[in-house]
Amino acid sequence: MSQRLDFLTVALTGQLTFILIISAILALIASYLLLRRYRRAVIRSMRRRSRSDILELKGFLPPEPEHKPNDAPLSFDFVTRDGADSNKNAALLYRQATRRRWLIAFIHAVAGCCFAATMTAAFFSGTNMAFLPFRFLLLTWANAWPIVMAVDLAIALSRRGRIVMASAYFLIGGIIISIVQASVPSLLIGQIVYLWLESNVPATLLLVVFLNRRIRAVGPLVLVFMILSVTGGNLIVTLTGNNQNLLKAIRDFSFPMGFGAKGNLVTLHLIGFAVFAIVGWIILGVLRRLYEAKSISEQSITIDAVWLLFGIINSSQLAFNGPSWIMSGLVAFIVYKLSEAGLFRACGISRRAQSNRYRLLTLRVFALGKRRESVYDTLGKWWRTVGSIQMIAGPDLATSTIEPHEFLDFVTGRLDRRFIDSGRTLDIRINQMDLEPDQEGQFRVTEFFCHDDTWKITLARLADESDAVLMDLRGFERTNSGCVFEIHEMFNVLPLSRVVFAVDATTEQTFMRQTMQQAWRQLKDRSPNRRLPAGQVSLVELSGMSAVGFHNLLYALCAAATAGSK
Repeated sequence: MSQRLDFLTVALTGQLTFILIISAILALIASYLLLRRYRRAVIRSMRRRSRSDILELKGFLPPEPEHKPNDAPLSFDFVTRDGADSNKNAALLYRQATRRRWLIAFIHAVAGCCFAATMTAAFFSGTNMAFLPFRFLLLTWANAWPIVMAVDLAIALSRRGRIVMASAYFLIGGIIISIVQASVPSLLIGQIVYLWLESNVPATLLLVVFLNRRIRAVGPLVLVFMILSVTGGNLIVTLTGNNQNLLKAIRDFSFPMGFGAKGNLVTLHLIGFAVFAIVGWIILGVLRRLYEAKSISEQSITIDAVWLLFGIINSSQLAFNGPSWIMSGLVAFIVYKLSEAGLFRACGISRRAQSNRYRLLTLRVFALGKRRESVYDTLGKWWRTVGSIQMIAGPDLATSTIEPHEFLDFVTGRLDRRFIDSGRTLDIRINQMDLEPDQEGQFRVTEFFCHDDTWKITLARLADESDAVLMDLRGFERTNSGCVFEIHEMFNVLPLSRVVFAVDATTEQTFMRQTMQQAWRQLKDRSPNRRLPAGQVSLVELSGMSAVGFHNLLYALCAAATAGSK
């Protein structure tokens, strides 16, 4: 019995480095290829013309007879938070968004401490180490390192914020180490550093790669999936090698088929990989159902993958004290999830979010790459505490905005059914918009996949349904005919007070203002802006994506959303 357990211990611990390296390589390749194919599939379907009942796209408003040009003046004003005191509704919504963001960060930090304390308790129990309060605190601090990454994923810290967060973590650690050394002088700094590196470096290095924005949407999940599958392959081989009767039966069965020792080894690895892969696929299906039931979000899936990975790696070290200790990481993860759910419920964050439910439509120039992803990621973390986001899918954000159900539809070959190919399909998609917060107080992002001949009517319909519109004109130039159409449509469909235009040094502002002046003069008679004594375009400067610029943007969107006086 003990010999069998020794083999199992080797499978769970001695091969850990091999498992992590192979899993990381396979997961990186799989994530890259899957997202690349997904992006190509989206682009291919977007360029396709549908067999639509929309034969001629004229936007949301019906065609109108000739009318006189609009002679009212049009001004351009850059919005800043300096005027927050004069707009109480916008200031209130802005405060709600910022406070909820930090409340979410606090909840993740506390739940992370519960995970760390559970792992520490498992370490003390598994190693029969004498319990000392400050020693327990030191090990809990070491196991709490993932909090830094989890908080960043939850609220999108700035570069400065990440530095402050990491500095605070190590400052707390320095204080704890000083206290521990004072009480246990024999404990060397080198031992503490080694303990911290052993607990955190392997998982951190993996996550640095897999939390890259280019593969973040699926990377952590694919990594955990691959770790389970590769572990399954190694476990089957180890258990088979430890059972002489089973090994002989396999040899007798495979020898007549021409399989040698290497062939049997490869086959066993593949069988183990496949069995655990099936389990992983079932888990993905469960995650999809939980996501659709709003029990989890795409953000919580990524953060959960972080904690689960640390749990898997750190608990494997305890397997030397018995195979059952490999489950300590899972137990710590369950404690983390229960703590998180309890804190979200106790704080009533979902109930508070119900009082807002503002809808934001985001439009953009499809040409900015990383800068676009950065703004989307940061804005999403802030805005989605007070309202939902709608957007028309495009190649620039195809891989960074992908949600679990969309990715699984792609993998199963059902992505095309998400594309709008008729006015009836558009009505169905509008009615299916998820406008309620989940249990963590986060609203959803709804992407509308459109063909070449359906995006215009989708744009106008979404604009009419929205409380605020953000049009990101960074990189806007004369060749962006689609954006020119969108500007004209916004002027005709929505009051200008509900539209915010983001610009920077890459925006051809002279041409932009000419386009807006033309749209203003050509307003349709039924436009809500037609009878205004004067028009005002709200602009926000986002050069360098500074903290000031982003806060100005968030405040401008709050002002636009509350302009409709819900």
